[in-house]
Amino acid sequence: MPDILTVDSLSKSYPGVRALQDVSVSLRAGEIRALCGENGAGKSTFVKILMGIVQPESGSIAVDGQVQTIRGAQHAQALGLGLVAQELSLAPHLSILDNIWLGSAEVPFLHRRAEF
Repeated sequence: MPDILTVDSLSKSYPGVRALQDVSVSLRAGEIRALCGENGAGKSTFVKILMGIVQPESGSIAVDGQVQTIRGAQHAQALGLGLVAQELSLAPHLSILDNIWLGSAEVPFLHRRAEF
């Protein structure tokens, strides 16, 4: 089974801080991965690069075998990438489901669903 996401040698620095250095990972359909590490380990930077919020200094990202320069969150979503933020509730007045879908181009911000 081919990789659906391949990250090869991503690196990113900020003034005085090396956030990522040569990070590589691959993901196949059906796999579940966790991103774990101490504060300052580069987890947020890695996710921001995948979502096109931050550009890497070096390295590549391939989605379904095609190398991509991810230009922003909407482009990432169009490629099938998504992010569920670690904060428990970005918008406390919304449901858990609404918080998960918050910002998705596929789901209107104000949508109706069947009452249970």
